[in-house]
Amino acid sequence: MVSEIVNQIKLTCEESDVEVPNIFTEFGSFTVGESGGAIYEILYQKQQNDREKWNMINSSFITTLPDSWAISKKFVMLPLNRWNDEYERILLGGLTCDSDDYYNSEQNTNAIYLPKYKKEKPLFIGFFNTGAYQESIGGFGGLQHCLIPQPKHILIDRDEEGTLSTRVFSEQQNSEDLLHILGYDRNK
Repeated sequence: MVSEIVNQIKLTCEESDVEVPNIFTEFGSFTVGESGGAIYEILYQKQQNDREKWNMINSSFITTLPDSWAISKKFVMLPLNRWNDEYERILLGGLTCDSDDYYNSEQNTNAIYLPKYKKEKPLFIGFFNTGAYQESIGGFGGLQHCLIPQPKHILIDRDEEGTLSTRVFSEQQNSEDLLHILGYDRNK
């Protein structure tokens, strides 16, 4: 990708009879956005008033998708299972007590349509193209908002024959990890 970008700049400069510049850049959402995704489980549903149903995820949008609330970034979001079930209009909320811990799908409507919540049938949702800035609050392996654990990181790769493989890059943080970062070690 970098070679193609540099080549296009070089060709454009040659066509315009301009010296090729020194290039300084950072790879933001337009170049690395497609490299990441986030998967959540819907833990439960709560009725806010007579019209609003909130599906609560097993994480925090503030922690794992900060661009969704900080700059109102929209991500591709899909249910990962139960596609053929009946759908309902819902809002998505995170686990923190922060009033900004929700996913705003559209500025005017806020609602999302997902398969109906059923306690006995887990529902998983995925957010895609999240690869640019989603580790920005506490950094990788650091403390996150409201001490929400950093999620498990999985690498998905495809070999030359097209076979997909996955491996765990980092397990989800647990309470021992968080206490260690804060300087509390149970062994002492």
